[in-house]
Amino acid sequence: MAQKKIGIYGSLESTANNKVEDLYLIVDGQSIVFSVKNNITNQYVSFEYFLNTGDNQGWSQLMAYLQNNSRLMHAFYKHIYFIMNTSHVVLSNATSNTDVLQYQQELNLVHGIKSEEEIYSNDIGSGKVLVYGVPDALSTLLTRAFPTGKWQHYAAYLINNLPANGVFVQLFDTNFCLYIVVDGQVKLLNYYPIEGKDQNSYVVLNACINCNVDSNIIPLYVYGYSAEQHEFIKMVAPYFESLHLIKAPNEGIGSKLNLDYPNHTYSTYFIF
Repeated sequence: MAQKKIGIYGSLESTANNKVEDLYLIVDGQSIVFSVKNNITNQYVSFEYFLNTGDNQGWSQLMAYLQNNSRLMHAFYKHIYFIMNTSHVVLSNATSNTDVLQYQQELNLVHGIKSEEEIYSNDIGSGKVLVYGVPDALSTLLTRAFPTGKWQHYAAYLINNLPANGVFVQLFDTNFCLYIVVDGQVKLLNYYPIEGKDQNSYVVLNACINCNVDSNIIPLYVYGYSAEQHEFIKMVAPYFESLHLIKAPNEGIGSKLNLDYPNHTYSTYFIF
């Protein structure tokens, strides 16, 4: 069944005629997260996390659960962003051809053919785009609930908003995103399942080796860290120039999150 993991609420100021908050609705294979940001004060003002559990499959039940259990589902928003956050993404060269067939073929080559999905691309500059797929059923359900929502990929925010030099680990429930950038040049962007601490450590350090990145002279940034669940971070940290455990912003609801969740468990959802 679906469940609500957390809900933290501040004051929502938007009305039908004066919309000042933006909604970032982050979706992965089993969860939907509401992250609400006031675009005037640039502070996060509300946050909800919903998760499919057990044998609950598909999106219909979770969306139905949201209708009755989300305090943010029916609020007013100026902008609504659907953020896809899965490994079904590739970094590709931008093309002037508006036909998405080329992008779809590249996505299929890397991740295999998936039926009943829509292909999207986000321009990230420097002649590069992120190409990803969104299941038709999920897109239909979200668009029905939020007709003005626009799709983007989580990785686009990593590339556009994070420092231009470092190894970045974004930790989620069942996987983590590894993003390596050196002097503004993206070396690697990929998702990996969270497995044993030795395997996770190997993935991070081996990725640096394969990218010809000397970890001893580059910082490691970690988002979403939990000391109980992510012991491998302690194992790899000594191999890097420095370790930075990133917490939620202290402004807005971030101060409460950092107080109640000092391990920065939800900081991955405050990068927008």
